[in-house]
Amino acid sequence: MKMKLFQTICRQLRSSKGFSVESAALVAFSTSSYSCGRKKKVNPYEEVDQEKYSNLVQSVLSSRGVAHTPGSVEEDALLCGPVSKHKPPKQDIFLQGKRFHEALESILSPQETLEERDENLLKSGYIKSVQHILKDVSGVRALESAVQHETLNYIGLLDCVAEYQGKLCVIDWKTSEKPKPFIQSTFDNPLQVVAYMGAMNHDTNYSFQVQCGLIVVAYKDGSPAHPHFMDAELCSQYWAKWLLRLEEYTEKKKNQNIQKPE
Repeated sequence: MKMKLFQTICRQLRSSKGFSVESAALVAFSTSSYSCGRKKKVNPYEEVDQEKYSNLVQSVLSSRGVAHTPGSVEEDALLCGPVSKHKPPKQDIFLQGKRFHEALESILSPQETLEERDENLLKSGYIKSVQHILKDVSGVRALESAVQHETLNYIGLLDCVAEYQGKLCVIDWKTSEKPKPFIQSTFDNPLQVVAYMGAMNHDTNYSFQVQCGLIVVAYKDGSPAHPHFMDAELCSQYWAKWLLRLEEYTEKKKNQNIQKPE
C-alpha cells in the first residue's frame, strides 16, 4: 500500500513543472549553519546531525554500485560517508576536501570578519581554482544547510544556495584529481543537486524557491575549475531520474527488510 502511494507521488512530481510543488506544513527545525532571506522557526534540536543528513542521499545514489557513484569519490566520502564498493580515501584527501569547504564557507559567509579567516586555508590550490567562479557568486542564502522532503521521506545537507551570474542556484562544490569539463563527467552529482533542490523547495523552513543548480569541480593544482550550470529544464530532467533512483532504493530496502529473519 505504501509503495503504491509512493509511486503515485513520484508520477505526480515527475509530471509537475520544476520543483515548486505546494506541500503541507512540515516539522519545524532550523537547518543551516548560516542562512538568510527566510524566517527561522523553532529549533527542537541543539545541533544539526550532519551524519544523518548527509548519508541518505548518498546511500540512494550509491545503491546501484560502482558505475553510478559520483565522480568526486574522495570528497563525497568525506561529506556523505564511504561510497559502497570503494576503498576509503586516504586521510589527506579527507582533510583536503574538508579544508576546501571550510575555506569556501569562510569566504562566502558575511558573518565572518577578515580577521577570523584562516589565511592558510585561503591559499590552497582548490581556492585558487575557483576564484573565477566566486566572482560570479553573490547573494548567499544558505551554507552547509540541511533540507528535508517529508513527502518523499528523505533528507540532505547541501553546500550552498546563492546567485550565480544572477540566477539563484543550489551550488555543489566538488574536488577532483582528473579534469571534468563536461557535466557527464560528474556522474551522479546532478542527481545529488536536484535531490537537495527538491527537498529545499518542499521544506517550509525556506521562504524561497530554487530552479537552477551549479556543480563546480575544483582542482588541487589551481587550474581553473569547471562550472556546470543546470537550468530549470535540465534540472527537471534530472529530477525525474532522481525520483526513479529513489523509488528503486525504497523498493530495495523494502525487499531487504522482508528477507530479514524474525
